Amino acid sequence: MSTTLLNRGRPQGAVLDEIACKTLICTHKALAVTNQLKSHELQPGVTLSSWRALALYLVVSLIMTWPLALHLTDRAPGGANDLFQNLWNFWWWSTALLERGQLPYVTDLMFQAGVEPQPISLAFHTHSEANILSMFPVLAVAGVVAAMNLALLASFVLSAWGAYLLARELGASSGGAFVGGLVFAYFPQHIEQGLEHINLASYQGMPFFLLFLLRVLHSGGATNIIGCALCFALNALYSWHNALMILPLALILFGHTLTRTARSRSRVLGECVAAALLAAVVLGPFLVPKFVEISRGEDYFAKPAVLKGVDALFLFVPALDHALWGEWLSGVYDRYRSYGSVGFTCYLGWVPLFFALFAGGAVRASGRAALRFSALVWFLLFGLNVVLALGDELVVAGNRTGIPLLHEASRQVPGFSMLRVANRFMVPAMLALSVLSALGATRLLATGRAVARPVGWAAVLSILVLLDFAWLPFPLRELPQPAWPAVVAQNYPGLILNIPGGYRARAADDLYLQTQHGQPIVGGYTSCVLPEVKQRVGELPFLKFIFEGRPTERPADIDTGLQSVLSALAVDTVIVHRGRDREALAEQRAAVTDRLEKRRFNPDKGMPRADLQQVRAAVRQLWGEPIYSDDDVEIFRRR
Repeated sequence: MSTTLLNRGRPQGAVLDEIACKTLICTHKALAVTNQLKSHELQPGVTLSSWRALALYLVVSLIMTWPLALHLTDRAPGGANDLFQNLWNFWWWSTALLERGQLPYVTDLMFQAGVEPQPISLAFHTHSEANILSMFPVLAVAGVVAAMNLALLASFVLSAWGAYLLARELGASSGGAFVGGLVFAYFPQHIEQGLEHINLASYQGMPFFLLFLLRVLHSGGATNIIGCALCFALNALYSWHNALMILPLALILFGHTLTRTARSRSRVLGECVAAALLAAVVLGPFLVPKFVEISRGEDYFAKPAVLKGVDALFLFVPALDHALWGEWLSGVYDRYRSYGSVGFTCYLGWVPLFFALFAGGAVRASGRAALRFSALVWFLLFGLNVVLALGDELVVAGNRTGIPLLHEASRQVPGFSMLRVANRFMVPAMLALSVLSALGATRLLATGRAVARPVGWAAVLSILVLLDFAWLPFPLRELPQPAWPAVVAQNYPGLILNIPGGYRARAADDLYLQTQHGQPIVGGYTSCVLPEVKQRVGELPFLKFIFEGRPTERPADIDTGLQSVLSALAVDTVIVHRGRDREALAEQRAAVTDRLEKRRFNPDKGMPRADLQQVRAAVRQLWGEPIYSDDDVEIFRRR
């Protein structure tokens, strides 16, 4: 029936009023729908719950670290020095807490020098408490290697999930946020750090901290305050460096959000102060050993800065171990790489950068000025952290340009002098890039054919990121399993002098071997060299020769020098490592082709062959024939 028939016989004014009323109602509904569409304009297509995203990230992590899942208990990431130090950390915490009933911030198993145990401070040693404590059940059941491997696997899964949740909070669709999580979790420097530094590879607390910080700023509430505090504390207990690096990014986000929030600023500030105080309470017990050392006037933890910024060229050069074209790039790395240590790899990824270009278009299409400004902030955060990662001076293709940069100035800020290695700022830079990639991928998934098949296109974008970063297979190494540590543990307790040994990274292998024999050693490897250790090495020139192996510092009389060390330090057992001569290590390095495997055979960790032979002869002269001998070692015991 037509409207005309319905309105026949009614006054014209009443009809017009009814039409006007219905028009207003329809207009209101249309505006409501329009606003709803605008508010969700960055969230089209596939919907993916956070728990399903977590499960998918677990599957992806197993693939990207393959074949780690097959060797959780019998192999380790393919690192060298600091890998063994981190394995020792897991072992020492288990030994200290479960067997000795003591706090693990003091040890009498390293740098020992007498009959009576001497406590050595580990207050400023790198522990990564959050990793160790979270893996304590694994430590008790499956051992040290499994605990560290699972901690590393968790760092990939949780880093991706945290970046996903942060991107969702900032307006990305679930498909776009999933792509952003992949960018943050699997960029090549994360893989490289995971080979050596479980502490630096565990930056999963960063996105969760920012997520709860934004929620505190936007809506407050006890849950968000507690989450913000605990996630910052967790980030610090993974690595104190990571906690410091995220602060500039967090402060900029705080200032940006505070100026634009509709909430009471005094209330927001009060909630942030409450979160900071709660984080301080949680971290307090772990900071006490550090404060005690500082109160004694110690400053050995203040290390000098190192020139390890990233080379601007290599921001755009894929990782040397890339599965598809790594071999093609070996010449570029051989020619222009300025240092060989972990952290040099700094590839941003062409695919994430391409996605980030669409982030501006995504927020422009939303029609929201606030969101546009937010995207600009994330571009600023990305650029700032990249510049910090470049170091004190711009280096391009190995050439120092003389152009000063920001890293040196940043170290003048109180507390930030600890951030002496510039390349580590790649982590917050990649977190910002992951947000931009998520927003850009969201835009791509909202256009063209992607709208009709969002799941398929989200999978395509994800695969592109993974192919761009594909460091496969994940480098693993077999761990040494010599027979002699069990012999020492069972039959020859007491202080051990390893020859050659060390008091820095040269002693990393000895730390690993100590996890098997459990006896105190003269050398050791802590994150900060203690003053008493430096003094002891300085007072005993022959000990310095054993610990550094420099041919130019060879003592004139090896017999007398060895006797002085054995007497001064009350050594019970001398272990001569037969394979640790420079010539043998150089031959082994030349015989392998894998770059990471070459790092395991470092001639600088040995002594000249002739000198080692003379030391072996001197030990025989003083203590007689070895009580145990195999292809690895000769073990001598004090008469």
